[in-house]
Amino acid sequence: MFALLRERHPRLVLALLVAFLGAAGLAGIPPIDRDEPYFAQPARQMLETGDFVDIRFQDAPFYEKPILTYWLQAASAAAFSGPERNEIWAYRIPSVLAVLLATLLTYELGLALFDRRAALPGAALFASMLLVQSQAHQARADALLLASMLGSVLPLARSHASRTVPAKAPSARLAALFWISLAAAILIKGPVVPALIALAIAALVLLEGDWRWLEPLRPRWGVPLFLLLLLPWPIAMYELHGASFFIRAWQTDIFPKLVSAQESHGAPPLAYALTAPLTLWPATLLLPSALETAWRGRHDPPVRFCVAAILPGWLLFELAPTKLPHYILPLVPMLALLMTARAGQDALQSRSRASSRIGVVLFLLAGLLVVGVVPFASIWLGSGLDAAAAAGTLALLASVVLAAVVARRGGVERSAGAATLCGILASVLLFGIVMPRLERLWIAERAAHAARSIAATGTQALVVGYREPSLVFLLGTRTRFLGAAEAAAALRAHPGAAAIVASSRAAEFVRAAGALGVDVRQASAIDGIDPVHGRPIELGVWGVRAGSGASP
Repeated sequence: MFALLRERHPRLVLALLVAFLGAAGLAGIPPIDRDEPYFAQPARQMLETGDFVDIRFQDAPFYEKPILTYWLQAASAAAFSGPERNEIWAYRIPSVLAVLLATLLTYELGLALFDRRAALPGAALFASMLLVQSQAHQARADALLLASMLGSVLPLARSHASRTVPAKAPSARLAALFWISLAAAILIKGPVVPALIALAIAALVLLEGDWRWLEPLRPRWGVPLFLLLLLPWPIAMYELHGASFFIRAWQTDIFPKLVSAQESHGAPPLAYALTAPLTLWPATLLLPSALETAWRGRHDPPVRFCVAAILPGWLLFELAPTKLPHYILPLVPMLALLMTARAGQDALQSRSRASSRIGVVLFLLAGLLVVGVVPFASIWLGSGLDAAAAAGTLALLASVVLAAVVARRGGVERSAGAATLCGILASVLLFGIVMPRLERLWIAERAAHAARSIAATGTQALVVGYREPSLVFLLGTRTRFLGAAEAAAALRAHPGAAAIVASSRAAEFVRAAGALGVDVRQASAIDGIDPVHGRPIELGVWGVRAGSGASP
């Protein structure tokens, strides 16, 4: 498959692949609590207020992340969303474009380090990973961070390669990309990418005892360019809030992740290594081959560069108490290229039988788990396994078995093609067919729809006992989270409003309304699973009964 494609517009093929995968489910999946609305809602408020410097969630300053993600999402929503600015797919487009850019940069990195036979399958395998597509389908910072990482790694790789092949030295444009990407990375998620790049450089300098290969990156004008791009927004924030923004960002986001398991996202060291067969699926098929390549080729400059770009950062993430699967995402492109680095060698010599067999076993175990998620989720969280989901499940199962057979008989290139096909089918099935139909999981979206159906135009939505940011994005910035008595008083003042009340607070809410003489009625009851905590929950949508005497 790749033999034909790499000769005919490989970049176009990769772009079409990413666009196809990104489109599946982009508009069908509702806002995912909590992180996604915490990005999309502040971006939406920038369009509502015209303030593109101060980050706010409703009326409160929001100090979690720097500004660039919000700017890009606001620009996308302004271009593609409707007047209410509550179409989440419009805020996800920057993530899809970031994955597209990261995929193309992975291909260019493969060309710089290896050759075409490694670059195209490596980039396609990377793009088809469920971990990558999970970030492409969310309006968050991680896909953008991934693109900025690749924008830094590619010039660094060319600069390193110039030690032995001077013609590979990065051009002035590529050197500028390095400094622009570093500045963008800090404006996306703080010091993560600069720390990973610094670790890679330190590892290479220690291994080789030479730092002069960094000179083609033109630091004399690159550092001023970096500062010119980076400093204007922090200076503007300092003028608005003094040092409080930076102190709060350190206290609430960066420092807690370094010293403890933030928000219960903790795991012991080696958690990423032990879960890699599932996290990196379907590239799991070639994961043992990548480890074998890293060991056998440790003295080969391209392989050494990839190992230096992966291993120190991976160890850093393993040692950090706070762990989430997507934290290792900036390291995955280099790992994907190690998986396909031997594609140009003879099929029988490209990898050992042991690595092939181990890869097949790990791939099958993780793949069967992925396949099993579809009927389980469809039955438990949706309305059942319909014809489309059932057919997709069977197709995915067949592709997993076929990929295992191909991997046992074929070389790296064919194995990468078979794994990529599995990733394409799995992404379309999970993101395009299954996830949009998990009604019990999207309880906030269902509650918001029910509230809009009974609320008068222009009234605020009231929420009692369920505080998730997706409701603000779905119902509007003026949505109010109140106690039961406060919500009853608000309904008395605004009888056309709707209140979303958790069942655990319903009796208290009815008593408070009765005490104020407000005759409330429950228009609908919505039960499901809280997507944040995984607990069953029931929400009621309440309004004032028509003809009751509620008044200001």
